[in-house]
Amino acid sequence: MRLGISRRYHGLGLMRLRLNPPEVMAVINVSPESFYQGSVKSSEAELVNFADKALKAGVRVFDVGGMSTAPFKRTWVPEDVETSRLKWAVGILRREFGDKVIISVDTFRPRVASEVARLGIDIINDVTGLRYDKSLGEVAREHGLTMILCARERTQSTLNPVDAVINEARWSINTAESMGVYDLVIDPCIGFPPLDRDQNLEPNRQVAKKRYDDWPYRDIYVLANIPRIRRELGRPICVGVSRKGFIRELLGVNMEESIWGTLSLHAYLAYVNVDLIRAHDAVETLQAVKMINMVKSCGGDYSSCIETIRKAYKGGA
Repeated sequence: MRLGISRRYHGLGLMRLRLNPPEVMAVINVSPESFYQGSVKSSEAELVNFADKALKAGVRVFDVGGMSTAPFKRTWVPEDVETSRLKWAVGILRREFGDKVIISVDTFRPRVASEVARLGIDIINDVTGLRYDKSLGEVAREHGLTMILCARERTQSTLNPVDAVINEARWSINTAESMGVYDLVIDPCIGFPPLDRDQNLEPNRQVAKKRYDDWPYRDIYVLANIPRIRRELGRPICVGVSRKGFIRELLGVNMEESIWGTLSLHAYLAYVNVDLIRAHDAVETLQAVKMINMVKSCGGDYSSCIETIRKAYKGGA
């Protein structure tokens, strides 16, 4: 099952998942080093139970990670370890749920993606936006995969943060299209530093700074301008803010308490019509998205409101 932007449209936002409400992409990590332990699935039963619950709630897209890409922890693992983890998880999801699920793999390493693609994935989610290794685009082309590309600076520039996101996204789009990959989704890369400050792009890398100088405010500013980013790029947008550090920093909360700030931002993202919301708490996020969309559908007369909700949500309340 593919996201399915027709190549004749060159990916101009005409993806099959462009629905109302936006799609929620559930995070499944099979990497013990992941920053949020609640997302880690270490047994087949855990993995199947989580996916089954999410699928029954209406979640179809699952983003599977075999090596944490959290930029502020040392999480590098060898390629064969990441490959083995991903093949285990993807194999289970395909065996248990078949084409009911759309599977994304969160990796920036071409050999890993190529190995796992043979099991039947749909998306490569590259947090470097093809900056780590352009040949990842060749893997996507060979297997007919969608790519989620993170719009990420190499070094911190003096550009307005939104202009920086748009510029980097255009570079990633042009690079992918030059390799014949048109089925593209853009991620504004909330919470990630410039690539030269990411210690996890190679083993034992030493960096002096690990964040943007103004990082929590920068993330909020980019979020506030998601509609502009989507409008200027003309591409589907995927946003991941789930339990990230800027929420904890600005609210003064710990990881477990960050769910409330996370869900508030997910509701906002639904309000501004983001295409994909990447979430650890996928079922809870889907509930928030549904409620926002019920309210948005009721701007006209009352009878139309009732009819719309009943059709979309099988009776609503």
